[in-house]
Amino acid sequence: MSISSFLKRKFSKELFFPSHNRGRALPKELINLLNEDPGSWDLPELPEIGTVLSESGLISDAQNLFAQKFQANKCWFGVNGASGLIQSAILSMAKPGESILIPRNAHISVIKICLLCDIVPIFYNLEFSVEKGCYLPLNQSQLKEILNHELLSSSKISGIIIVNPFYQGFTADISPLVDACHQKGIPVLVDEAHGAYFLFCENFGLPRSAVRSNADLVVQSLHKSLTGLTQTAILWFKGTLVKEENIIKSIKLLETTSPSSLLLASCEESVRDWLDEDNLKIYKAVISSARNIFEELVSKGVPLIKTEDPLKIILNTGLVGIDGFFADKFFYKHGLIAELPEMLTLTFCLGFSKHDDFVKVFFDLWIKLINDVKPNKRLKPYIPPFDLVQIPSVNPSAAWSGRTEKLPLNSSIGRICSELIYPYPPGIPLIVPGERIDKERIEWISEQSLYCKDLVNSYITVLTLEK
Repeated sequence: MSISSFLKRKFSKELFFPSHNRGRALPKELINLLNEDPGSWDLPELPEIGTVLSESGLISDAQNLFAQKFQANKCWFGVNGASGLIQSAILSMAKPGESILIPRNAHISVIKICLLCDIVPIFYNLEFSVEKGCYLPLNQSQLKEILNHELLSSSKISGIIIVNPFYQGFTADISPLVDACHQKGIPVLVDEAHGAYFLFCENFGLPRSAVRSNADLVVQSLHKSLTGLTQTAILWFKGTLVKEENIIKSIKLLETTSPSSLLLASCEESVRDWLDEDNLKIYKAVISSARNIFEELVSKGVPLIKTEDPLKIILNTGLVGIDGFFADKFFYKHGLIAELPEMLTLTFCLGFSKHDDFVKVFFDLWIKLINDVKPNKRLKPYIPPFDLVQIPSVNPSAAWSGRTEKLPLNSSIGRICSELIYPYPPGIPLIVPGERIDKERIEWISEQSLYCKDLVNSYITVLTLEK
């Protein structure tokens, strides 16, 4: 079967990204564009269109309009995904040899740019919920302890990254966190890939967007949490702690020289669509429906985990002794496609179209899974073995590019890791180059591998020992 043939395939329920639900919630203007002669919209960077860095043109006009609407200094569209703009934002904050504070649940794109540009990641840990099998959002007291940690006393901290909301929808009160960092003169980059729509629904019982909380840099994925096509994203810039010229230089360095005009149009239309009052009413009705879906499933006894994002349905499979990877395969086999399997949970993303019969389909399959498996005891996760603040033992860039050898996992204790190990999704590293491997980390990685078979093949790449 060809890729093109598979893209025509239909499933019973498609609860994965992008959030336009395979076109059902795409902006009307984009649908009209796609209905034109095939490929007629595939234009180069003509003067009338410009680029994301042009001072004039249609792209510049749209970006300036949106920045003014939300009281931002500037905003820029991205067609390399949120990852590309996150990497540009990091380069605008930190120079080679400097350090940035990174949460343990940061996306792999953060580590990749650190490796390439010799930026030192200083990791801060988050509270872990044994019941939910995942990290919990950062709070003010934790942040204060992190910022005052003794390990930071000799490091130049050029910025901090906060992931908010999480992939699963857990959300912190972002405003006081931003304020606490600003009091120390530390610029804040918020990875808001999963919370773009919060910006348009402030008075609808949803979390406050970091854009409205004066974070210096905010990156949103328009395909994950608005109605854009895959790879579309936007970077918002506020304040004076980061130089605008640094952001422009970084975008210029990393952006593609052949941006898709279709994706750029999608960036614009996915934001414009939410600024239209009539469309916003429709989207709010979808959000209300999602809340009702959650309550109805809970009333039927389905073990769900509540988060601040009503569009995420998180099934607590571990509560009945089923791991999320097994459940994911079961649901996939029966045409209900989820987004994120984890050890204790399976996350479904409702997106922005209607799901009239979702409750019945979901509930019937859940009961069938329970009856087929006949689970017993509740699963318990292995708590991530991290200290509150940790600095890699060896410069990560040096560890990445140094001389290496492969060793069996159990023979690597005490050695310096030289590779990235991460399950995808969600793309969160379990270990990064430069970190010293200890017994606890090996046990944790092995535990993850029991459920995610492709994670590691029992070997790990480490730096060779100096003779």
